Amino acid sequence: MKTRTTTIVWGAILIGFATLFLVGTFVDLSGFSGGVITAVAIAALGGMLVLGGVIAAVVRSGRGSDPAHAHDEGV
Repeated sequence: MKTRTTTIVWGAILIGFATLFLVGTFVDLSGFSGGVITAVAIAALGGMLVLGGVIAAVVRSGRGSDPAHAHDEGV
């Protein structure tokens, strides 16, 4: 399965908005400026993307070393 970059980007944007909405619902954010909230949201979203990339790399490298998943191209 091929991963599409646009799907990941739009998914990350939607997760960011949903997270910001939920945090704003449960926590009083009136003491923070809009710039601080935006910076924290972008940093959290970037962290989630990096974590997802690391997990994908680990899973992908694990598939390559497993002999059960090796393909015999001569058969």
